[in-house]
Amino acid sequence: MDQSALQEFFYGEGYRSFSAGPEEITVYYRYVSGDVYAVIMIDMQNGYRISRGNHEILEEYVKNFFSDSGNASTYFSEGQLSGHVDILTILVGTKEEREVFRGLCFQCQRMWAYILPEGQLMVYENQQGDFQELRQRLESLVWTGDGTALCNMGKIFRKNFPWATIILVLINAVVYLILEISGDTQDGRFIVEHGGMYPEFVIGQREWWRIFTAGFIHFGGAHLVNNMVIFCCVGSRLECATGHLRLLLIYLLAELGGGVCSCFMMLYTGDYAVSAGASGAVFGTIAGLLWVVILHRGTFGDMTARGLIFMLVLSLYYGFSTMHVDNWGHIGGAVSGFAATAVFYHRKSQND
Repeated sequence: MDQSALQEFFYGEGYRSFSAGPEEITVYYRYVSGDVYAVIMIDMQNGYRISRGNHEILEEYVKNFFSDSGNASTYFSEGQLSGHVDILTILVGTKEEREVFRGLCFQCQRMWAYILPEGQLMVYENQQGDFQELRQRLESLVWTGDGTALCNMGKIFRKNFPWATIILVLINAVVYLILEISGDTQDGRFIVEHGGMYPEFVIGQREWWRIFTAGFIHFGGAHLVNNMVIFCCVGSRLECATGHLRLLLIYLLAELGGGVCSCFMMLYTGDYAVSAGASGAVFGTIAGLLWVVILHRGTFGDMTARGLIFMLVLSLYYGFSTMHVDNWGHIGGAVSGFAATAVFYHRKSQND
């Protein structure tokens, strides 16, 4: 088995390639929004070896290659580079090279190892946890007897199915249906009687639990649907990046942060109102995605930092220009979600 099967995999992922000197070294690259994402593939199955110093020279060569305006115009029909060149090296070999891989990976940065024919991806703890979402796809490959690779969609589905997001949506929906059947969910008094947040109850009667329960109660069906549709879109993506349990923690902490901020500002201004809804957690999820994108240098999948900032600013503007919107709950949720994701999510350890 040689690099041809992996070559087909990278071509299927939208990469192009060129040779970087010895036949054992191939560079696969993608052009995304002005940036280049390059994977240096080094085939070590037949005894080829590379030192730390040679690897640094190779990385510098690839960076300079794509930074050169002549090469950029030749290799990219999309146009000149406007961003940076991000590089990952993958060492390919058999299990006999494991110790060689281990030594190199602990000496070098941005380096993974791939064991053939087992198809085992090795990402050591000192290395970045993902690169353009390649990790999960390489880990899900199934090698066939003729040396080709098939993508195990069942494994990807099980790993990436956003069950935490679905559970949170179902909880919100079930709570809404129960309350709607038993009364009027658009009546403020009814909402307060069933767990909505109101400062006098939270502080005066020390019913602190309302800060939490209010996040699962909604004022009518439209309020629920709006929040849950947005959360399904952003929550599933954040869950894919952080993992299931971390998504649950980020959601709950953002919800609590939004509730605390909302309650404090109502006490501070004296402008009391009944507060309920998952929008604080939704804003926290969007802000959490922003942290993920920032860690990945401004882009993660098809998401960009600019797009997420625009979404947050536009949503906040809509809230401040609309009556009866808990804007401080949104702000508190966004800040809490961003902070929680910064604590729980790191590029070196993304999976539960």
